[in-house]
Amino acid sequence: MITIRNPLMILSGVLLAVLSCMGFAHASEVEFDRYVVHYSVVNTTFLSPEVARAYQLRRSSSRALVNIVITKRNGEGFESVPGRVSGKAINLNRQVRNLHFREVRDGDAYYHLAEVPVRPGEVLDFELRVSAVDDDKVMPVNFRRSFYRH
Repeated sequence: MITIRNPLMILSGVLLAVLSCMGFAHASEVEFDRYVVHYSVVNTTFLSPEVARAYQLRRSSSRALVNIVITKRNGEGFESVPGRVSGKAINLNRQVRNLHFREVRDGDAYYHLAEVPVRPGEVLDFELRVSAVDDDKVMPVNFRRSFYRH
């Protein structure tokens, strides 16, 4: 039996690579002075029941998971750092869905997770405000995602 210490990180790496090729998920990043903000969005039905349970996420075809990771440049590369994330998702009818992020620490990694209701065929514009805990500078992260029936 193999014990997975960090199921979300493993899931994110494998699942997002496969789903990105299929058009179901997108993982991207935005670079700032000392930081890189990584973001991904995936429908929660793609999470295994074990991962959903471990991170208290609801699996549903009408819900998506927004995952934000803040990394800071150090002498040897990057390290995940705690921070604050707030924001909203806006559909093409200008209906706003406020996002409520919670920080999850798993070993040396920090994730900022929020769930958002989605409908098949819907397009959402995400407007996020991200800051590292040791830096008050706000890093704006804006992106658009389309959600498809699967």
